[in-house]
Amino acid sequence: MALKEKNPKISDNSVNERAKFDFKTLKRLLSYMGSYKLTLVFVFVCIIISAGASVASSMFIETLIDNYITPLLAESSPAFSGLLKVLCFMAAIYLIGTLCTWLYNRAMVNIAQGTLKSIRDEMFEKMQSLPVQFFDTHSHGDVMSLYTNDTDTLRQMIAQSMAQLISCLCTVIAVFCCMLYESVYLTLIVIAFMFVIFAVIRAVTNKSGSYFILQQSTLGELDGYVEEMVNGQKVVKVFCHENAAKSGFAKRNDAWKNASSKANGYANSVMPIMNALGYIQYVVIAVVGAFLAISGSKNLALFGTDTVTVGLIASFLVLSRSFTNPIAQISNQFNSIVTALAGAGRIFKLIDEKPEQDEGYVMLVNAVENNGSLTETDKNTEV
Repeated sequence: MALKEKNPKISDNSVNERAKFDFKTLKRLLSYMGSYKLTLVFVFVCIIISAGASVASSMFIETLIDNYITPLLAESSPAFSGLLKVLCFMAAIYLIGTLCTWLYNRAMVNIAQGTLKSIRDEMFEKMQSLPVQFFDTHSHGDVMSLYTNDTDTLRQMIAQSMAQLISCLCTVIAVFCCMLYESVYLTLIVIAFMFVIFAVIRAVTNKSGSYFILQQSTLGELDGYVEEMVNGQKVVKVFCHENAAKSGFAKRNDAWKNASSKANGYANSVMPIMNALGYIQYVVIAVVGAFLAISGSKNLALFGTDTVTVGLIASFLVLSRSFTNPIAQISNQFNSIVTALAGAGRIFKLIDEKPEQDEGYVMLVNAVENNGSLTETDKNTEV
């Protein structure tokens, strides 16, 4: 007798499609959040206020420098009461934005836990109706991975990634409108850099997203194999299967390590690249803005023309960073959501399994044997 081991799918060739949103799975996942509609509306309002507070504070820098700090520099005995009032007002804006950020993050945690409870309840209820054949063809560790690893990725997606993605999108839209309001010329520089940034993000995200999907499947295989080996450790010892067991574990462990390393390696390279491009963009905007201010050139804004001031340049530099950073965060959240949707797809596959069919029933009766044939009787035969 020998232990037969299935060959795990560990080749990187399994990464054969581009990472993308599974809208069907996402729609089904959102249906579980239907009972939290009012909370989701509250979350969206808080996100809008938080994004607005962030943009307003950046825009306020121009007013602070041009209308308060610069005039004070020309006075022999400056009065700082007006400046202090403005700083208190700016602090209040930051406080409101911070409070709204805390509120929507707290609300999303409650939504995530409630949604996952409903999914786990449905998973466990469905598991009770599955035929024995399902558990013969699926390792127990892989099934357990659905309840642990895959649901944990869903928790991170609902509690963190979804809210941050919406927040980043709102911030990008608001900041872009503010940049156009400040200076169309400087905004064109930002747009030119965005084409380069989008090309980099697209290439990196496609790679990392595919490996994040592979990471989930290889982790499930690894968990399943470990669970089988732990339960069958006595059989492994009896048939001297230790070396083969270690070889099988090494294959699956290497597969998960490779997928995880490549996924996180590509994902973690986004921020350094974005920072480098952001610094270059920062310098170019500062140089062009200084040239426009020194030369006295007219600045084309969304609602007319004006002159470039120190406050405008400072405000636009902050806005440009506020525009670039959320785009990098969006790419990171994309990877998290792709991973979570891969886990959700595995969960829904379990929920969609056909339950065991009731093809009748068996009735136990008392019987006696007469001349080789069984005859039903009312007496207790104790057999």
